[in-house]
Parts: sequence; structure tokens; C-alpha cells
Amino acid sequence: MQSTFYTCSRCVGENSKFIKFGKTKNGKQRFQCTSCRKTSVLNYSYQAYRKNTNTKIIRLTKEGMGIRSISRFLRISATTLLKRIINISKCIHPPLIDHHKTYEVDELRTYVRYKKQIIWLVYALERDSKNILCFNLGKRSNDTLNVVIKSLLHSNPEKIYTDKLRNYQYLIPKGIHHTKRFGTNSIERKNLSIRTHLKRFNRKTICFSKNVFILNAILKIYFWL
Repeated sequence: MQSTFYTCSRCVGENSKFIKFGKTKNGKQRFQCTSCRKTSVLNYSYQAYRKNTNTKIIRLTKEGMGIRSISRFLRISATTLLKRIINISKCIHPPLIDHHKTYEVDELRTYVRYKKQIIWLVYALERDSKNILCFNLGKRSNDTLNVVIKSLLHSNPEKIYTDKLRNYQYLIPKGIHHTKRFGTNSIERKNLSIRTHLKRFNRKTICFSKNVFILNAILKIYFWL
């Protein structure tokens, strides 16, 4: 019986021995791993089944391509692509927040489905590493801002820089809250990068998010992968 060595999806990191194991309904050759007995097709016609599809989705999303653009480029269904993006985002966890650091917090406006339905991205940037530590989506209200601020306060920050939005003075202790000029330069520059890289954040665009769940998933991929 002819056998070949491939990497099995279940026996991760091992070059397993495969043998032929019949064919699918479409006539594709199936193989079986001799170690774990898992069967699989090595060469799929539909791009979504290939192992590196998720990696390509992540790269193209971070390069600013929209849902339909990625769908056309990878030759997969837009519905399948949306499901993949949501599944990828569920496996992403925010980074740990270091103690006694300096942070900058700012808001970025976009909209969902139509332009009258405005939604705000509120996020925190660590000044030294320039990493995004947490974010939240919602109205420009205390409830939305407080989700981000509370996460930072748990880390005993040295300073938190914001713009002069009045809401912040009720949420951040006066001893660590600063609103001086040029204090938010780093996060303002990050705002520009977000608007440049993600079409749905461009100021004059016909690209938009259909719902908050997809927007949240896209941001998790962009910030933390």
C-alpha cells in the first residue's frame, strides 16, 4: 500500500504517515493518518478549506481590504468570510496591562449601517510600547468611556492623558489625569493609522460596518494580531 508523509492537523508538529482512504462524493482522494486515524483531503478545490486561509484573512484585514474585496481575492463566499473573521476574533485575548505606566485615551468616530447611526471607538494606548491595551465601542458617554478607564485604573497608572472632553474629569482621579497640549500626540497619530489602514474608518467613504459585532472582530484582529 502506497504511503506518503504529510503534517496531520490533529498530530500537530509531527510529520505523519498517510495512506489512501477512498474518495469523497466529488471524487477527491481522501487520506488517513496512520497515527490518529483522522481522514482528510489534502488538496481542496474550495479555497476556504485550505489550512492557510485564516492567515490570509488576517493579513488582508490588517491591510485594509473590505469584506467583499477579501472575498473576491480569496475566492470564497462573503458569508463564509464573516464567519471566519468572527471565529478568529473569539480566539483573541487582550494583552496584559503592566502596572505603573503612562497611557493615552482617545475616541474615534465611525458609523454602523448608515451615517446617522454614529458609534465611537474608545481605546487606550501605552505611551512607551505604543500597544493598544483595551478598547470599547458605543456612544460617547460615561458608560462607554468607563469600560476603558476602569481597565487602566486597575493597573495603578502613573498618568493618563486625554483630550478636554468633560466626561473624563468625572472618571479619572485628578492626580493622574492630564489634558495638556501635545499630551495625546501618540494616540492621535494612531488615529491617523487606523483611518488609513481600515476603510470603514475613512472620513469620506462608502465603506461601512453592517453591525457592531463585525466591527469589534475587525478591531481585535487589527490591534492584537
